[in-house]
Amino acid sequence: MHITVSEEVASDYLADVGDILNNKDFLRLSDYTHHQWTNRLMHSINVSYLSWLIAGKLGCDRRSAARAGLLHDFCLYDFAGGTPTGEHQAFYHPKAAVKTSLQYFVISQKEQDAILAHMFPLGPLPNSREAWIITLADKLCASVELCRIPIALSRHNRVVVA
Repeated sequence: MHITVSEEVASDYLADVGDILNNKDFLRLSDYTHHQWTNRLMHSINVSYLSWLIAGKLGCDRRSAARAGLLHDFCLYDFAGGTPTGEHQAFYHPKAAVKTSLQYFVISQKEQDAILAHMFPLGPLPNSREAWIITLADKLCASVELCRIPIALSRHNRVVVA
């Protein structure tokens, strides 16, 4: 499996997240359906890119926003099958995503906190502007994906997972 990225995607964004996008285990997220018609990998890429764009416009840390956005659902199990602990998915998966992310990548405390808070108000209150951005981008992408409308990098085949 590999990702094809069009020239329209900012090279600065790819520099910030390239190590994650080239990780074979991270790419396994494409195996999991997400929001009915997309997969978790494409959802995460969309949240990441949208977060990176918003963070740039607001003068926030684009790198942290992009990386936390990309890793916010990095859980290598099928959400439809329930959680390993029986805890509700909304509460369990942010903690699992941080744990999995730390096993594969070096991520900052800001990125960890943003991942943990992305399900607000079902999770902790976001404690940084980047965490608020990821929370917003996740909700926006999820809403649009549920309506089967391509958003961010899934539009016009800017990113293709094959």
